[in-house]
Order: sequence, then structure tokens, then C-alpha cells
Amino acid sequence: MLKKLSLQKQLIVIFSLIAITVFVILFPLIDKNLSHVIDEEMYDVLDRSQSAFYSYHYSPEYRDTTKQIYHMTYDVSSNTLYPSQGMSTKKASVLAPVFSQKLYQMISNNKEKIQEKGKCGNDDVYYQIEKYDSSTYVISLVYSDYSKTLITALRQQVIYIFYGAFLILGVVIFIWLSSLIKPLKKIRQYINDIKEDKESELNIDREDEIGVVSRSLIEMKEELDKQNEIKEEMIHNISHDLKTPIALIRTYAQSMKDDIYPYGDKDSSLDVIIENSDRLDKKVKSLLYLNRLDYLSGEETDDVCKMKDLIEHIVIQMQGLHSDIDIVVDLQDVIFKGKDDYWRICIENIIENACRYVHQIIKVTLKEDYLEIYNDGDPIEKDDPQLLFQPYETGTKGQFGLGLSIVYKTVTMYGYQVKAVNQEKGVSFIIDKA
Repeated sequence: MLKKLSLQKQLIVIFSLIAITVFVILFPLIDKNLSHVIDEEMYDVLDRSQSAFYSYHYSPEYRDTTKQIYHMTYDVSSNTLYPSQGMSTKKASVLAPVFSQKLYQMISNNKEKIQEKGKCGNDDVYYQIEKYDSSTYVISLVYSDYSKTLITALRQQVIYIFYGAFLILGVVIFIWLSSLIKPLKKIRQYINDIKEDKESELNIDREDEIGVVSRSLIEMKEELDKQNEIKEEMIHNISHDLKTPIALIRTYAQSMKDDIYPYGDKDSSLDVIIENSDRLDKKVKSLLYLNRLDYLSGEETDDVCKMKDLIEHIVIQMQGLHSDIDIVVDLQDVIFKGKDDYWRICIENIIENACRYVHQIIKVTLKEDYLEIYNDGDPIEKDDPQLLFQPYETGTKGQFGLGLSIVYKTVTMYGYQVKAVNQEKGVSFIIDKA
């Protein structure tokens, strides 16, 4: 239910529930403890006053009758109750029923001291009975009005303290929540601007989770902008690369329809059409395959590839196509995660790329979670060789700029990484565990 409310409303609801819980549960506990503390204090007052009375026959006079402590002495041998000086016999007879039953029980059980609370009409009375010698018991009493007044005053103080504490806590939480809501609103506006493709900035100087999220959003925006630039460049390059062969095919076909052979004869002109058709076909297939890898990148697979057998098969074919290049292998019998078909295209692309730059030798090294394809050609001229794995990024002898991009997509799809490294002499493409 709270998820449907704003943070401010959630705070109000939660804070109200906490306040109600405190008042319903904590206040009765506090009240009970206060009553216990006051009872103990009243009995302590009675004990001190009784000691003073018995020792010095001293009983202070109070103008406020709610604080008056009454003392009486009971003589067991004569079964007589004697009120203290200043206490009327009538008052003694009124208070006697409060403690008389307990007094007789105490005498019969031979107890030394008891502290109890009894009723005198509608009033509560604290009393203490203590045995001072074999035949004398001293009874001290005080009305509970004073304790009730004290409890009420303390309870009010506690309530005021709670009110003040909740008010301060509420203000602090509200200020804290406002400090959260403001950056969250900025983040929401920033996301809306991204969604509507508007220029926007997000400046949140925080080191907490909100700061982490805002920095992640900025990084995401930068990556999206970068991807959009790459897409725009890809569309431009695709349009350019497809436009040229299509125009040639159309021009040559129209010329041949008019019995004009641009390359001198029919077969040579048709060879140009076939060559550009093949080029167009290869380009489209590469684009479709790259798009397919994007689709498959989120899928889990349990397939494994016997990499040694696959590389040996590829090398035999490549050696037949490039008899002037010496392809050397150093292969261990290891397994890579992934499907044979995807790894085949990946390795073929790297070796075909190497064949365009190699001087004499290509060396393939295979170990556990490690594949290196080295050629002794010229070094990569780019400041960052990793840019070669971006779509439509070509080297000096590159063709479509999609081959190494396909390699990168395939490798990362299976949890590996690929990097281009300029060696002291030549270049290595290394695939290992990410």
C-alpha cells in the first residue's frame, strides 16, 4: 500500500504509526514504572518518618494534609491503639480499618515489618507496620494524594518530553527526506530529458547511493550518446557501402540492356555485376550476423567447442587459399564455451584479417582459456588498437569494418575478452577469460 504513496506521505504514515505505537505501548509501561517508583519512594518516606517518630517521638506538622504522615502505636498486651500527639482519636478510628487485618496477621505470623497500600473510603493510603519490641508495633500512614499529584506531574513532564522529542525528530526527518527528494526529482527530470532526447545536465554532489545512481545515469547517458553516434555512423557507412555496388549493378545492367558493354565484352561486364553482387551479399550477411549476435548475447548456453579440432580444420582451409603464407600452430587440446559455428566465423575473421597484413608467417597459439593469433605484419597505427573492434572501424587494408566487430561480439557473448596488441615485430589478437 505504501508503495503507491510519495516518500513524504510514506514518512507521514510511518511516523504516525510509530507515534501511536509509542503512546499505546510505551506510555502504559512508563506509567507503571512511575507508579512503582513513587510507591517505593512513599514507603521510604514512611520508613524514615517512622524511625524518627519511634526514636525521638517526633512527628512533623504539615499544613498540607495530603503530605501529613500519621503515626500510631499498638500495644499487644493491652490490645490498645494509641494515636500520636496531635492526632485525634476520631482520625485514628477512621484509619484503623485500613491496616487492622494486616496488623493481626503480622502479629500471628510474627513478622517484623510490612508495607502495604489500603483503602480509606475513596482514598488510597500507604502504610507501614513495624515491630519495635515484643509488645509494641508502630503504624505509619500517609494518604496517596501526594503520590498521585507527583505521578501526574511526572507523567505530564514525560508527555512534554515525548512531544518535544517527536517534534524535533519529525523536523529532522522531514529535512533529511527533503534532501533526498530534491536530487530524486533532478534524476527524474534527467531521465525524462533522456527519454525525450533533450540536452540535459545532472549535477548531484553526493557520495551516498543517490550519488552513485546519478553518476551511473551520467555514464549511461554518455554511453547512449556514444552508441547513437556509432549507429548514425553505421547507418551512414551502410548507406554508402550499399549504395556503390547497387549503383554499379544498376548501371551495368542498364548498359547491357542497351547492348553496351562497359568492360568491352559481355562476360567482363557480367563479372563486374557478379563481383558487386557478391560484395553486396557478403555485406548484408555480415550485418544480419552482427544483429543476430546482439540478439543472442543475452542468452545462456551450455554448448562447448573443441577448439583444437576447429582451428586445425580452419587452418587447413586457409592454407589452401593462401599458399604463400606460412600458418604455424601450437595447440593444446582444450575446450572453450560456445558453439562451433560462432567460434568458426570468429577465428576465420581474425585469420583473414591477419592475411591482409602478414609479411610471411601467422602463428596460432592455443592454451587453457587462451588463444593468440599472431602475424608478422606492420603494427596497428591507431593510438587505441581496441577501436578496431568497433563497427565500421577499418585498418589501412580493411574492407567492410565488420569482421572484428563480429569477433568482439562473439567473444564477449561467451564471457571472454579480445584485445589487439602491437608486438615488437608484428601484431597479436589475444582472446582470454574476462
